[in-house]
Amino acid sequence: MKLNGFKGKIWVPVYAQLDIKYALFKISDGGANSITVKVGEGNLTWSENRNVEYTLDRGLIDEVRLGDEVPMDVSFDFTWEFITGNDDSAGAPPTVEDALKNVGQAAGWVSSDPDACRPYAVDLVIEYVPNCADGSPNADQETITLPDFRYESIDHDLRAGTISVTGKSNAFSATVVRQAQPSV
Repeated sequence: MKLNGFKGKIWVPVYAQLDIKYALFKISDGGANSITVKVGEGNLTWSENRNVEYTLDRGLIDEVRLGDEVPMDVSFDFTWEFITGNDDSAGAPPTVEDALKNVGQAAGWVSSDPDACRPYAVDLVIEYVPNCADGSPNADQETITLPDFRYESIDHDLRAGTISVTGKSNAFSATVVRQAQPSV
């Protein structure tokens, strides 16, 4: 099909798709404890919301201002290939559930929220380091941090071998840091 002399591609992606199976998923506390999860298949999503308040004057929009901040909604579901901890001397690393619930091998973890009166929280960190396996050897390395996450629901599917978690992050936006890969 000829499009008036257009010789380029019709569909050109303008964003990079991150495949979580090429990323490391970390759960860390407010101290030096963390686990790193190598995900086989799955996804992680978050929603950044904000309240915008509009004031009308005789039926017409007069003023606009930002309202109260809203925490991010976060959900992830995946199967994992392996879990490693930052301190193997204490035995097996905590499971994802241990780290989220502050039980078992993660019972000694401290909350990532500095306010001791608030419920226990962890930081979720996704480190995406592209490599030849995902077809983007020169893509940028990206680190996404969702601070002070508290789970609200944990669902299990034993047949599929998956865990599905939903909750909120006590921040209104994620922290995203990109670093350019050195040219090969």
